[in-house]
Amino acid sequence: MTKWQRRARLLVAVFAVAFAVMLVFAFKHRGPAAPPVPAGRTDPDSVVESTTGQTFRFNGAHEDVSIAYDKQDTYKDGSTRLVGVKIISTERHGSRTFTVTGKEGVVGQNESAITINGAVTLMASDGLIVRTEHATYTEADGTARAPGPVEFSRRRLSGSGVGMTYDKNQDVLVILDQAHVRIETDRNDGATDLTSPSAIVARRDKFIRFERGIKSLRAGQVVEADSGVAHLSDDEERVERVELQGNARITGSNADPGTLQSLTGHEMELKYASDGETLEHAIVVGEAVLQIAGQKGSPGRQIAATTLDIALAPDGTTPVALLGREAVQLTFPAEPGAAARTIKAASLDAHGEAKKGLTNARFTGEVDFREKGGSVDRVAKAGTMDVVLKPGMSSIAEATFARNARFASEGGFFAVAALARYVLDTGTLELSGTEPGAPRPHMTTEHIWVDSARMDVTLAGPKLMARGEVASALQPPKKDPKSKDTKMPSMLKGDKPVNIVAEELDYDGDVSRASYSGNARLWQTETTITGATIVIDNKNGDLVASGSALTSTMLVQGDKTKTPRDRVRSIGKSEDFKYEESLRRATYTGEAHLSGPQGDMISDKIELYLKPAGDEIDRAEAYGALTLREQNRKTTGARLTYTTSNDTYVITGAPVAIVDQCGGESVGQKLTFVQSTDTVNLDGGGQIRTQTKGSGKCS
Repeated sequence: MTKWQRRARLLVAVFAVAFAVMLVFAFKHRGPAAPPVPAGRTDPDSVVESTTGQTFRFNGAHEDVSIAYDKQDTYKDGSTRLVGVKIISTERHGSRTFTVTGKEGVVGQNESAITINGAVTLMASDGLIVRTEHATYTEADGTARAPGPVEFSRRRLSGSGVGMTYDKNQDVLVILDQAHVRIETDRNDGATDLTSPSAIVARRDKFIRFERGIKSLRAGQVVEADSGVAHLSDDEERVERVELQGNARITGSNADPGTLQSLTGHEMELKYASDGETLEHAIVVGEAVLQIAGQKGSPGRQIAATTLDIALAPDGTTPVALLGREAVQLTFPAEPGAAARTIKAASLDAHGEAKKGLTNARFTGEVDFREKGGSVDRVAKAGTMDVVLKPGMSSIAEATFARNARFASEGGFFAVAALARYVLDTGTLELSGTEPGAPRPHMTTEHIWVDSARMDVTLAGPKLMARGEVASALQPPKKDPKSKDTKMPSMLKGDKPVNIVAEELDYDGDVSRASYSGNARLWQTETTITGATIVIDNKNGDLVASGSALTSTMLVQGDKTKTPRDRVRSIGKSEDFKYEESLRRATYTGEAHLSGPQGDMISDKIELYLKPAGDEIDRAEAYGALTLREQNRKTTGARLTYTTSNDTYVITGAPVAIVDQCGGESVGQKLTFVQSTDTVNLDGGGQIRTQTKGSGKCS
């Protein structure tokens, strides 16, 4: 190899580094290279001086190289200076041509190094332009170095840095400081700007490594990390994938609702679309946190997990699919009119669409849902939770809990079911399904518990519609005298639960009213009430049974000085039954039939007025078509009043008739009977004559 061939080879190696930079970064075009600087005056220290225009040409193993210069000076120490140097290299088996120009080139003694100084420019036929002021190549280690500022550009890519080394053997370029890359776009939203203290370009392996920090800015979106690796396309003109290590984060300004506002984690892998600009996929590992922008002026929504795998819409900012693994947490901050909501689980699988963002999500593994703010304080737990999200992930529309679903709310509300569907805007909860441990939905409050095949609950109140073999119990009211709590009808015991079964239940906790229908049956210790429907108003202490109503209670009677006093079962039948706590009145209406301490009584309507204890009659009233049987007597009339204080019956009618055990019949206008003395007074009342007829049965 000749001396000029060796020198040319050194010059070409220096500028191979510039070509590597061009293939990695996309930068805007620079203007045409400055024309060669004219040769200076004659150097008196030179031994040999060649004039302008002298050119050397030779053929290398892989390229054809020609070197031209305006002036050449050769010195006593064997070094050579080329003024206005221009090197043209054409690949033998390729189509690229490189032109290197500079103010001067210096070949060191023994040709161990070559340096080009002043307006050094590389122009490649594929559009690459590299500019620097000084470049040196050392044959011993095969490394080219540029100690000062370097600029490079090719089509959409441009960049700069301070200090550069290039290992031609490994084809690795290192930008030592202040590395800066700019990627122009087709859109009018700016370009991508990438900065890092240093960058390593591995052209052979198609990647760039950024050390000591990396920061990228595009259209208001900032990507940062302690270090990172950009993987390039085969043509080295676009970034396909970026790996970030240490404090990785993406932040955006002016993000639209439902789009990526920020993304953070220990490590991050970003995959870009074919345009090299649009982010289409992100994997974050280690304390991963995704922040979704909320409506203008509202806080964003946050998804956190140990690992997040996110797919984005074609806009590069809207999540359309998301996987979260380990320690998953979705947070909706409190807003005016909306409570804060948090969901925790072992994993998350969410999906959506480009124009709406994430629209549904499934949480699995020890799901914990909490909703708190204002008067709302709710907690739900389950094996799985399916969530329907509003567009832009503005809020949760509804949530379905499965596998041992448990729901607790303010006011002592608790529910458990195989399946629970919660509609947040309406505050309603649908309970259904069966599974081991939860054979039927179950709900409890401070005032009632209910089992049934299905329940529809409005949490405010709460209000409940239960369907299918309803079983329930009304709880005893609180004994706090200051409490404005419910009260039990006095005809029932106030310190024990009241059990009711039916086909359906309509319960309103706001007014403490429970309406049972379909073969309703109530029982408490020795008291039972049945009917087609039973309604209990625990606000007022009223009770109504309709449709073949039947009551069975134990009432106190007899000597008041006796302890304990006698208790007698009282059984009542009628079409309708009503107990009014304010009057302590029990009314049987429609073919009323009552059998108890007062005797056996049939009438159109019967009223029992109870004493404050609720288990003793104060008086009884009967209206219309009366028949009374007591002590082997039968009395008929139109109106009855029975008073326990004097143990007296007063019966009127037109007429009143009494038939004794011997069949004797007495007829009058008014009958007064004192049970304690067995005294009967029948009065004609001046209207009809009292009559007595004997049957002769006892003679």
